[in-house]
Amino acid sequence: MAFLRGVSLFSSSASSTTPVNEATNHQETIERLCDRLQLATRIEDRRDAVRGLKGLSKKCKLEVGTQSMILLANVLRGDRTDLDLIQLALETLTNVMTYEADNSEEQPNLPQDITVQFTELFVKNKENVHAALDLIEETDFNVRRAAIKFLTILLTNCTKLLQDITLESGPMGVSKLVDLLQDEREVIRNDALLLLQILTQSNANIQKIVSFENGFERLFEILSSEGGCEGGVIVQDCLTVLLNLLKNNASNQSYFRESSFIRRLVDFFELNSIGDKRWSTQKITNIHLLLQVIRTLVSPTNSVQHITPCQRTVSQCGLLHRLCVMLTVSSIPADVLAETINTIGDIIRGNSENQQFFGSVMNTTSDSQQPILLSLLYIMVTGEKQSFPLRISILYCFQCYLYKNDYGKSIVIQTLLPQSQAATSQYTFGHLLIVGYLSKDIVASWCSSIALSHVIADSQQFKEAILQVVLATDPSQPDVKTLMDISVDLLQNLNSSFHTRIAILTFLCTWLANCTLAVQAFLSSQNSISYLITQICAHSSVDDREILIQSLCSFAFGLCLVFNNNQISTYSTESLERLINKRIGVELFQEKLEILSKSDHYAKALRKPQLKLSKSNDMILDYEFARLYKILEGSISRALTTRPTDGQTKPPDQTSLMLAQYAELIQQQSQQIAAYQQQERQFFEERNYYQTKTAELEQSLQALRDEHLQLQSSSEPKQTPDDGLRTLCEQQQAELEYLRNMIAYQQQQFYQLSQTTVRLENGVEQLSLNHTENQNIQNDEQVALNARITELQTKLNASDERCATQTSENSRLQLENNILQEKLTNEKRKVGILESLQGQLQEIIDEKTSLNNEYQKLNANYQQNIKEQNDLLVLCSTYEDQLKTCRNLMQSAGLIVPNFLIEMDNTE
Repeated sequence: MAFLRGVSLFSSSASSTTPVNEATNHQETIERLCDRLQLATRIEDRRDAVRGLKGLSKKCKLEVGTQSMILLANVLRGDRTDLDLIQLALETLTNVMTYEADNSEEQPNLPQDITVQFTELFVKNKENVHAALDLIEETDFNVRRAAIKFLTILLTNCTKLLQDITLESGPMGVSKLVDLLQDEREVIRNDALLLLQILTQSNANIQKIVSFENGFERLFEILSSEGGCEGGVIVQDCLTVLLNLLKNNASNQSYFRESSFIRRLVDFFELNSIGDKRWSTQKITNIHLLLQVIRTLVSPTNSVQHITPCQRTVSQCGLLHRLCVMLTVSSIPADVLAETINTIGDIIRGNSENQQFFGSVMNTTSDSQQPILLSLLYIMVTGEKQSFPLRISILYCFQCYLYKNDYGKSIVIQTLLPQSQAATSQYTFGHLLIVGYLSKDIVASWCSSIALSHVIADSQQFKEAILQVVLATDPSQPDVKTLMDISVDLLQNLNSSFHTRIAILTFLCTWLANCTLAVQAFLSSQNSISYLITQICAHSSVDDREILIQSLCSFAFGLCLVFNNNQISTYSTESLERLINKRIGVELFQEKLEILSKSDHYAKALRKPQLKLSKSNDMILDYEFARLYKILEGSISRALTTRPTDGQTKPPDQTSLMLAQYAELIQQQSQQIAAYQQQERQFFEERNYYQTKTAELEQSLQALRDEHLQLQSSSEPKQTPDDGLRTLCEQQQAELEYLRNMIAYQQQQFYQLSQTTVRLENGVEQLSLNHTENQNIQNDEQVALNARITELQTKLNASDERCATQTSENSRLQLENNILQEKLTNEKRKVGILESLQGQLQEIIDEKTSLNNEYQKLNANYQQNIKEQNDLLVLCSTYEDQLKTCRNLMQSAGLIVPNFLIEMDNTE
């Protein structure tokens, strides 16, 4: 009768008890319900007990969680016959591990991480998670949905831990979750999408399994059925999962491209949809996610061997053209337009064909046709009313257009020269960049300065060419100034903003690097060195921005020291060294020089080439300048500590710069080798895992074979095979198929690794030759570099040996898997697959017979048409002869012959 006493507690009047008594009653109720759940033998009593715990799981979350967690977990593992009991247990556990702050029924004054603690307690026993995963296979709607929601809560609270446990359950565990996307019940499918969103976050192994289980195909099927970019939140969930699968996963990106999924993205950018004047918030979100998917495939942070094929595919399938068309549509929201421009930038970056195509795209919406890139540049320079992200995206797209594009750079340089400016009345690239460079608008000034630095970056020819650029600062005066003089004047102008000064210094440093003529022109400019010294010697400011200005001035001064051709006697290399020693001090100079490398702005800019600026105050540095500073900062420091002997004016700066570049190249190669070694270790671990799985499968196969022999010996000759045996064989075959795919992927990765190591070895040999040519300049550096090169070659040889061993081991494992697969095929043939294949073959034969009959009919019709056509040609020929005869009779009779009869011969 204790059960009845436990139930009677719910019928008592709550209004007659105090809060303390109510809490005591709840505590006693929970204890009685837990005892009832543990001791009751009737399924109805156990079900009522769990229902009671569910009713208190929010109001008394702490008590229910601590007392019933283990009991509810046992229900999931043991009571599989009563689906209602399992559903109630799952919903109770979900309430315990979820906290809704805006829900008045939730228990107050709980620790913030109480749900995480309960989750960790539940997953401490991994069998609990495996039981929840098994419940996914239940076909009952309520149980399956409750299991999905519960797993989603577990993943939300302890993502990494649940991902690891899911992987431990084998590929089939993830496969079960992917199969949920095929559930015809949309509610189940939608909940599964939310589950996969969390499951696929930042876990490459799970991402690979999902993709190999036709995850991409399932997602595209849902996207198409939900209306593409015009769809609702389900489309957003699909695209989020798709983005998770591709982000930072090179193998999935290759599989996505090779399976022609990039071509299917074109359908989501239909012109009718893009040109719609009304854009809903959901549509904007969907388009943003689609563009992010494209950018993930062609991101500059990916390896070159993945970027180039993706860029080529995007262009060939017409996706780049669709995105370019979007730039001419006036109804597109500004944030979507900005992201589209960023996406186009990533697609064309470093790809000459795509850059040439984008440069040829014309804007036909204006009165006169002009390149779309010129129209975008006009918005960047003069669009003060335009959104800041849009202007920054145009700058990034322009940078990508110029990246490794000497032809595009030469076109811009030509428009900067005086003769080209006088030859046209329309604005040009050069005209817009100069207007922005001199503008008082800080966004236009900064963007134009950065754009100019990209025009001349890594090209001594272009740096020398813009020395000829002259500008008239005052139209009323005939005097003109060079671009170098105007840049120095802007620096010294007290009205120049911080962003203008730092952008000009960035442009000047890019100009001075590796260009002695530019250094000569800078030293010839009035008060240029004096300004730098004044800024460097200024007292340390509290303002971090002014400190950055001082550091950039130190860098510019150091470039004048390193790349000085000593043509200006007043500012020769020795004179600049004396200025540093006497007026600045070597320690202070180096201290100011190193400030930039310790700045957060420098670290952020050096992280990736893509511009990620949310407001105008973030306009400090960009990637190319940060990379330039990283290369040359060490050369400047060495130039201060290294002096030529015997008073000769040798260029030790050039030698030290070359050695620094060699050392940096060796360091990069060493890092690559370390990365390859780490990747190789991962391959060994994966190989051991697959070998273990193969051994388990062999043992399972032997057990199946023994069981099958027992069935044959104990049953009648005509008895049909056991369905459980057939299902188990199919599961084993699926796991073997997954193992084969993973081993093939490993072999492909090892082939790429071996090819890369060969290229690295060739690079090291070339580096050794170049280094030998400079041995008379720096003997000490040569010895160190030769030792380092020998060490790298030894590592490369060892890596080659390990690669060969791994390739051989993979081949052996593949052979063993093939043998095991053949054995499994024989077992399946024993359970009746042959009959199914024969039925399919008969259907194919019938279909072929039907097609042959149809072909005969079509062929007969074709022959009949040929015959009729020949008869028509004979009739036409006879009619023509009759017309000629009539014409001759009319001519002989002296009658007027119509013109069409006279023109017959001419027509012939």
